[in-house]
Amino acid sequence: MKNNGDSIIKNMQTKIYTGQIWEQSTSLIYPSELLGLLESKDTLVILKNGEPPFRVVIGVPHQAAIGESVIAENWTNQHGRKGRDSDENAASFALVTFSKLCEQSIPCKIVIATHATDHDPNKDTNSAYCEEVFSEETNLLFECHGAGDKRKQDIEISAGANTFSNALDFGRRLASQLNYHYSLSAQIEASSKNAKSICRENEADTTLTLPALETTSLIQAGKRKVAALHLEAKPCFRIPENDHSVSGEGLVLGNAIAEVILSKVDL
Repeated sequence: MKNNGDSIIKNMQTKIYTGQIWEQSTSLIYPSELLGLLESKDTLVILKNGEPPFRVVIGVPHQAAIGESVIAENWTNQHGRKGRDSDENAASFALVTFSKLCEQSIPCKIVIATHATDHDPNKDTNSAYCEEVFSEETNLLFECHGAGDKRKQDIEISAGANTFSNALDFGRRLASQLNYHYSLSAQIEASSKNAKSICRENEADTTLTLPALETTSLIQAGKRKVAALHLEAKPCFRIPENDHSVSGEGLVLGNAIAEVILSKVDL
């Protein structure tokens, strides 16, 4: 059922957003309509640039408003835990990436699941999020997530069990784009927790805190022979001083991700 760009799909209202991403072209403040969507519950927010096949589909499965630390509060996982941690304002740096790609006329799409209350969007093949992510052809699924403030690395990158991606190569390129200003670890190979901590001078062996080895969306991408990457970023990249905007470090990260995607002509 569709009505002016809205539809109902599996417990989530879907909104195809066609307005401006930023209130002014020179600012990184959300327009009120987009901010309302990003702070809503059980909404799938979709923005598109161009037509498929897309160079990349950016996924944000655990978006929540700042201050909402738990989502899926009406859902219990296989281990008996009720709810799960949210990725507060993870859509912020993801939208920076999307906006940068749009400026370069790159066909792309972003799919944001806002505060799902009764399921975990990227762990359920039949979720509205997974259905939308795979509804149109793409070369890459790039998921944006949050990490806790106590995480040993500022940024972690993995491909989970997806064998069509090279997380280490992407991590090296991203660290370079960020001028090695942040601590960054990248998975060495698919289906492994082993990683390299990437610095300007050297790389050290380490392990990922959450390598996303069982993440359904990454596995399903692999079954479709689509590359997939999973990036987790600390709060400094997601929580701005002004709740209606993007943090300075989120701007840097979002632009750097876009530059790496643009540089990888094989994606």
